[in-house]
Amino acid sequence: MEARVTGYSQVERLRERVEQAEVQHGQEIRADLPGIRVMALARNWFAARDNRKGEVLFCTMGPIRVRKVASPGDGLPLPTTVVVEGLDVPSAGTYDLLDALVQSNGDLRLIVDDATRVVPVATERQVVTEGQIDWVGTDIR
Repeated sequence: MEARVTGYSQVERLRERVEQAEVQHGQEIRADLPGIRVMALARNWFAARDNRKGEVLFCTMGPIRVRKVASPGDGLPLPTTVVVEGLDVPSAGTYDLLDALVQSNGDLRLIVDDATRVVPVATERQVVTEGQIDWVGTDIR
């Protein structure tokens, strides 16, 4: 499911988290972005819900952890528009984006590239069954 920014994405929440991480306009960083939600695009008047296309929601997002600053900022205000590139997930759910590329010049651009890991977040309702592996890599039995 290819995720994209829509009017319901709450981009102000991403911008708020970027400001809290002290990212400046013009910076390019690698960062961990926890709790990004992806939902199938809602049905419209003319078509049924398309499970191949999704919308990204930043409302459940946690604090950003900056791993590396690749280029310095210039101190100007952060962009107000947000673009997500390369976020393709198997199904709707909440994901942590680890080592994602974030650019803040022109648009606030969140890029999922070859270095980025997209990790599904387990919810409290999910049941772990025998033989599944937990997050530290030990077998649950």
